[in-house]
Amino acid sequence: MSSAKTLQISYIGMQTQEVAIKPNLRVVLKTDSEVLDEVMVVGYGTVKKSELTGAISSVKADEIVKIPAVNISQALQGKVSGLQVVSTSGRAGDETQISLRGNGSLSASNDVLYVIDGVPGVSFASISPSDIESVEILKDAASTAIYGSRASNGVILITTKSGSFAQKTQVTLNVSVGIQNPVKTPKMLNAKEYAEILNEARQNYLDDIANGYLSKPKDESVLTPFEPLTAEGTDWFGEIRNKNALMQNYQLGISGGGQKTKFYVGASHFNQEGVVKKDEFKRSTIKLNLDHKVFDNFKIGIKSYFSSSVSTPLVEDNDIYQPWAASFNARPDAPALDEDGKPYIGTFTNPLHAFERDVTDKRYRLGGTAYFDWTIIKGLVWHASIGGNINSRRYNRYDSADTKRGESLNGSGYYGTEMFSDYIIENTLTYSNNILDKLFYTVLIGHSFQKFEEEESSVYGQDFPSTSLKWLDSAGKITDGGSLYTANALESYFGRIQLNWDDKYNLMFSIRRDGSSKFLKDNRWGTFFAVSGGWTISNEAFWNKSVMNLLKIRASYGQTGNQSGIGNASGQNLLNSGSNYNYNGLPGLAAASLFNKNLTWEKGLATNFGIDMAFFNNRINFSANYYNKKTQDLLYATPVATESGFRTMTANMGSIRNSGIELDLSADIIRNKDITWSFNANFSYNKNKVLDLGDPTKDYYNTGFVSIVKEGEALGSYQLIKALGVAQEKTEYKNAEGKVTKVVQPGDMLYEDINGDGLINSADAQIFSGGIAPIYGGLGTTVNYKGFDLNIQAQYSIGKKIYTMYKEGGNGQMNGGGGGYPSYSNNMVTEILDRWTPEHTNTDVPRLNLNSSITTWNTQRSSRFLEDADYLRISDITLGYNFQHLNIPFMETVRAYIQIRNPFTFTKYSGLDPELQYVDPDRTNNKVVAGTDNAGIPNMRSFIFGVNIAF
Repeated sequence: MSSAKTLQISYIGMQTQEVAIKPNLRVVLKTDSEVLDEVMVVGYGTVKKSELTGAISSVKADEIVKIPAVNISQALQGKVSGLQVVSTSGRAGDETQISLRGNGSLSASNDVLYVIDGVPGVSFASISPSDIESVEILKDAASTAIYGSRASNGVILITTKSGSFAQKTQVTLNVSVGIQNPVKTPKMLNAKEYAEILNEARQNYLDDIANGYLSKPKDESVLTPFEPLTAEGTDWFGEIRNKNALMQNYQLGISGGGQKTKFYVGASHFNQEGVVKKDEFKRSTIKLNLDHKVFDNFKIGIKSYFSSSVSTPLVEDNDIYQPWAASFNARPDAPALDEDGKPYIGTFTNPLHAFERDVTDKRYRLGGTAYFDWTIIKGLVWHASIGGNINSRRYNRYDSADTKRGESLNGSGYYGTEMFSDYIIENTLTYSNNILDKLFYTVLIGHSFQKFEEEESSVYGQDFPSTSLKWLDSAGKITDGGSLYTANALESYFGRIQLNWDDKYNLMFSIRRDGSSKFLKDNRWGTFFAVSGGWTISNEAFWNKSVMNLLKIRASYGQTGNQSGIGNASGQNLLNSGSNYNYNGLPGLAAASLFNKNLTWEKGLATNFGIDMAFFNNRINFSANYYNKKTQDLLYATPVATESGFRTMTANMGSIRNSGIELDLSADIIRNKDITWSFNANFSYNKNKVLDLGDPTKDYYNTGFVSIVKEGEALGSYQLIKALGVAQEKTEYKNAEGKVTKVVQPGDMLYEDINGDGLINSADAQIFSGGIAPIYGGLGTTVNYKGFDLNIQAQYSIGKKIYTMYKEGGNGQMNGGGGGYPSYSNNMVTEILDRWTPEHTNTDVPRLNLNSSITTWNTQRSSRFLEDADYLRISDITLGYNFQHLNIPFMETVRAYIQIRNPFTFTKYSGLDPELQYVDPDRTNNKVVAGTDNAGIPNMRSFIFGVNIAF
């Protein structure tokens, strides 16, 4: 060895290098794209990427590190075709909506299944992004059918870091601090503009009376000239805003291993202030993964986590005191405080009253899994695991007697608890072998049992002796309370066969049989399957790889199921008890719901065709997928006859189709010693269509607000009267007999009378699509130059429309309410300054008027408030510098970076945020009412400085 002049260094997946031997030798190996065959995590196992026959996308740890994220959904946004990640609001600690390849359910859940370290159903809120090794997104039936009844909406597999055998201990520390503000703030009338608008509306009312268009009101005091409460007024958003809200993120990881043991320990703390005062979210996580080789053929391990979070969710209040929404309504001429320094009380809701409430929402999550892998004989592995999760919530709310909400009750309080727990036991046998080194095969069989339990309790109280005593044990009177317990279980048998002939032809067949306690015995079991195949044409002898080094085609077909989103005993006859069912002072029972003994699984039949290509030794990679999925036997609450005593019954009725294409492109544009430049893009198009609602007497049902579910239309459609613009001259509506039914004055709105009856009402409503964008995707680029790295990420959405509900009612423009001023005390957005006047006619905003019949006509639910919401958002710009060349003692890597989240948004949408899909806190996950903007908090624009250190 001492006489050797050169040293040959090799490693799997890297190019072998020979270097001259010298002191302090440092060698950096380069990736060998010909040798490296990436291993992908799939359900209950792994598979080489070259053998994949399904549609799977992957996001690795290095991609997450490039663009630091505070949660997993943020790390995935815009990076995966078919995956739509949309923020519901900008509240502190708020999560996102994630859907994969459209939405195929009505009452049942549209959420993807999360599987973390092999345990299904774990919340990704329990995991810090810094703990993640890889994320696989399983899209088609070939990839998801192994998870059976829970995989209808796709599966996201998250594998956390676990260290490596024979690796020295490594410590990583990531620290970031930043400030955040809304991407856009509302533009409301100030006190002077507010007075001008109301006085003009009053004068128009008087003019209409003088011209004989309107009669005098019975109470002429409504025509009293407007007198502002104060001259200077109040900027309500300025009063409630927490400007430059602070955000801090600390992440620590320790990993390593010896010959027999490897480990990973992770810890994180995240603290985010909200854009609204007193809104704050704190989260801490701990992760421990440990693997040990007891014998050469026997390995054991544990994967565990703990997380806790505390929030003060004032802005989640679904009532008139929600401070952000209340600031849209509050009169700008009113003072914020009275003479005693307390929130001013008037004819409107003062947003500051929200800050008088004390709210604490604490959540704890604990879980993990223990396993062993036993290689019984060569190629045969028995994997057994037992795991579980406990999610606990404690919610406390208090309104003291000296607050507006608590004064009438001499102080009021509420305390609620929730406990969700589950355990899972799984066993699999996997056998891998080959025949003549040509046919490689893997056979998997397995069994799974999982049980879920839920406990809830709540207590209400009032009459507190002191404002400093906030817990319910101090309440003089307990006014209400309740508790519940519910559970369900799922037992499964599954199997899979994978065949690979000479790295050219691949086949896979999987099957799963699930039994759920949610259904009665005769309908309890469902069978779900998938079959798929692939042909790697570029591995044929006739193929020339000089330009296109990879060409592969894939196809799959299968059936998955869905049982989520319905009650744990939806197929059974249940009874309710409580204070509402007392008779002569004795407790009684009543039917809880109209039960359906025939209730069974919702099923999804899916087809996928795909093609994968790579050019110039993997410098350019391209993938395309076409999918067609029909979800049938939909689980949803169908209306029933009123004489039954119930409004709805859960049944299997109807079907929905999602079909579309996905395109993925990545390219290494420049790759040399000093500089690398890569680019990636993805495109998704999804066509959603309600095929059948299962009711021969009715082909639609209203979902509330302005949304409708109708056969032949897409989910997220709107039912609205079509607005034709502002009348420039007097216009008459007539019925079929020619009789005038309505006279519209210049400056008022015109609508399309589609049935010709001379009336504008619900019979004239038409269908408008676009509540859920059919086209979406992302763009990204990375440039590395010597020590610098620049990462830019963007996302886009095309074809989306948003109904600006906050403009329709009193919190946007004047609305009728039975009488004139001062009933019209809500503030308005500055758009109303562009209203129609005889001197300004080129506008789509109608004239002002205090008369309730005029304002009701001009602000009825119509396409006037439906706006195009296409957008391109630069979601992230991160610039970093690596100080590795400084050879800092005890440090392998020191990288500093600056990051801007959501710096630019290009859109014609006039609202606050085109990405927003806020309705109210109870409906943010309901896709059938998506696309309604009800004055939600927009996304945040963040400026962050961070440091990554590795020891």
